[in-house]
Amino acid sequence: MLIGGLTATASVASDIRVLSSFDTSQLPTYSVLQRYMDNVADISGGKTTFTVFGPEAVSIFEQLEPVSNGVFDALYTHPVFHAGNGGLALAVDAIDVDPVARRASGVWDSVDTYYQETHNLKMVAMMSVSMAGYHLFTKEPLSEAGDLAGRKVRGTPTYFGVIEALGAEPVVLPGSEIYSALQTGIVDGAGWPAAGMISMKHYEVAAYRLRPTFGAATQPVFINLDVWNGLDAEEQGYLLEAGKLTELEMPWLGNAIQADEDAKLDELGVKVEMLSPEMATKVQNAFDAGIWAIAKESSGEAATALHEQAKAAGLTE
Repeated sequence: MLIGGLTATASVASDIRVLSSFDTSQLPTYSVLQRYMDNVADISGGKTTFTVFGPEAVSIFEQLEPVSNGVFDALYTHPVFHAGNGGLALAVDAIDVDPVARRASGVWDSVDTYYQETHNLKMVAMMSVSMAGYHLFTKEPLSEAGDLAGRKVRGTPTYFGVIEALGAEPVVLPGSEIYSALQTGIVDGAGWPAAGMISMKHYEVAAYRLRPTFGAATQPVFINLDVWNGLDAEEQGYLLEAGKLTELEMPWLGNAIQADEDAKLDELGVKVEMLSPEMATKVQNAFDAGIWAIAKESSGEAATALHEQAKAAGLTE
């Protein structure tokens, strides 16, 4: 029978149609979803399966609504893509990568409740890609002053604070256009998750990567609430337990992916440019402040309450 858009062939046996903002060309980020699906398969004994539809099916900036409305069953995304429509979960990028504390503090439940009440979505996982978060990469090294003054750097609004803290001008471009924009000189650098230069071949057009990294790239999995309520408690348990497990695993698995990528970039001659301690602190503070500002503009009182909750737990500034 059909539950929402989800096909249930027998008791506790479903194929969940997942809309993903990422495909295998962005392998370090897609690997988070893959790990979650693998864990669901293991925990359910193969009873719960997934069919994934990538960004070619629905634009990343338009994916929230079709999942909220039940056209697809589930969504794997970065919440900045729906920041203009109540993207509270994007604030988690400014919260420490501590899966246990995120749950114990109530942060996880607050985000889940918000999406249920605002978007008709049940959150089943809130996973960080790694401990590394984000970085900038550039065509030329840092200036003698240790910044990027006078340059143009691609970034979504979440990167604006960092780019401006380094003295550069933000340029908004889709991720798919970074390569050509660097190649043609439209931009001098770009902001991107810390792992991804290999899969996107950015190393061919950018010779430097800035360190340390900043923030926490966090990717939730949401399920349409009507679909969720149509599942029995056993299958809901599979999805929730896989979420807890993947949240615990991914920082360390992601770190290994990051270390492997860094080693390959070293071999390819992509040099590391170290920010001064003072600049590194300025960059991290600018990122956190920018994330919270976007979250509060996007989600209002819910973001203010989440910020206070996370600060009280010592998980953010």
